[in-house]
Amino acid sequence: MPGQVPLRDWEDQEKMNVEINVYGWQGQHAYARLHLPKDANFENARLAGMLMCFDFKHTKPWLCEFCGEPSRETQLQSVPYVWFPICRLPIYMHHVCDMDKPSCQAALKAAHDRINEEHFGLMGPHPPPMSKPPGEVYPLAASCANCKTDASARGDMKKCGGCKMTRYCGASCQKADWPRHKVACKRIRLVQFEGFSSGT
Repeated sequence: MPGQVPLRDWEDQEKMNVEINVYGWQGQHAYARLHLPKDANFENARLAGMLMCFDFKHTKPWLCEFCGEPSRETQLQSVPYVWFPICRLPIYMHHVCDMDKPSCQAALKAAHDRINEEHFGLMGPHPPPMSKPPGEVYPLAASCANCKTDASARGDMKKCGGCKMTRYCGASCQKADWPRHKVACKRIRLVQFEGFSSGT
C-alpha cells in the first residue's frame, strides 16, 4: 500500500511528509517535497497543504491537462496517510482551462478515479466542481503570483530565489507577496519540473 512504504531519503519520521504532484498538458509535470508539522487532524493538514498549492500554480506557463488550452483553474486531491507511523500527505494538482467545460470536467473525473483506485479508494469520490459567479475568469497559471494579470504572463518572469519555483513580474511584486509566500517558501525541500522548454 503506498502509505506504508519504508521511509524515503527525504522524509522525516517526526514530520508530515508532503509530496505535491502537478500535471499539465502532454508531459508537463512538476513535483515538490516539503515537511509540515504532524497533525492528527487530517482536515487541518489538508488545508495547510492546499493553501501552499497557490504557489505551485504560478510557476510555469501551464496548459490544461486535458485539452491544451492555457490553464486558469486547478483541482486538488489529497490522500490521508496521516495516521500511519510514517506520516504522509500526497497531493495531486491538475491544471484545467475551465471547470465548466464538460469534456475537461469528465477527463478530470476519470483522472481522479484512476488515482483514487491506486490508493485503494482513500481519496473518496470525485467532488463536483465549485460553482463560480457567471463571467468569473481566474488568473492564468503563467501570471505573476502577486498581481495575477494576464499581461504579467511573460517569458522573462523571475523565480523566487528561495524556493526556485513561484514567479513574479518584478521585484516590487515579489516583495509585496513575501508575507504570504514565505510560509511555503521556507518549507520547500525540492522542486523538479519536467516537460517544459529551458526558457520557461
